Amino acid sequence: MEKLSAVVLCVCSMSMTGQAQTSADRVADEPVSLVPPIVGRVVAEPKHSGGIHWGPLVRQWWTFIAIEQTERIIKESKTRNQLGGPFFRDWADTVSVYHFDNWNDGGKIFTSYVAHPAMGATAQAIFWQNNDNVRYAEQDFRSAAYRKALLQAFAFATVDAVLWKLGPLSESSIGNVGLPVKWWDRDCKALGIPCVARTGVSDMVMNEVGGTVMTIGFQWLDKHLQKRIESRFQNRYLINTTRMLTYPPQSLANICSIPGSLVSG
Repeated sequence: MEKLSAVVLCVCSMSMTGQAQTSADRVADEPVSLVPPIVGRVVAEPKHSGGIHWGPLVRQWWTFIAIEQTERIIKESKTRNQLGGPFFRDWADTVSVYHFDNWNDGGKIFTSYVAHPAMGATAQAIFWQNNDNVRYAEQDFRSAAYRKALLQAFAFATVDAVLWKLGPLSESSIGNVGLPVKWWDRDCKALGIPCVARTGVSDMVMNEVGGTVMTIGFQWLDKHLQKRIESRFQNRYLINTTRMLTYPPQSLANICSIPGSLVSG
């Protein structure tokens, strides 16, 4: 259980880091609203220090990673089966045999080209809701601040994608995806049986590329559809439902902000 203990320790350290934030930092890094930032909506802008709030951003990002890894452990028996063994040695071995020369990692089309871009879009939504430079601004490609935020969010999603595949809380470290663990997997070529490639770079690319496309698309819906809905209807349940439907990654990003809000509150 050495590997599982290391995972639990990492997750616990995330929680302890969030709780160790000083009261002064809490004032500077005001927790984000649990309501998605609807573009064009007339709101009373809260007091803030301006710029990017890195403290809440990192905590929400860690929460997102913890949610994803918990889902993997619960749903995937092959991941649970690989929780035993030496954590650091198996992690290093997995990274060392990663197929960077492959595009396709053997995942389903939906997983690679829909789910992973949605993962990248959620990471970008976490960045966006902690960036006061664009958090309350509507989509405007003529705005230098908007274009800069898109590039920054793209870079953030890239870091998230690489760490998801290779980092200390990744598919390589938890579940050892791509590491041959059975003798017939290791000797598949010698035995003349198909060697299944379980690693590749498709997700490392699609997370940020597809995620940025999704972000732009959902923000367009936010500006041109959600704004009209809110101007015509006052029903709170209808508005909240359409917010979730027109920007699902933002809704998940809001969930990731709840633990930090509870700590600060």
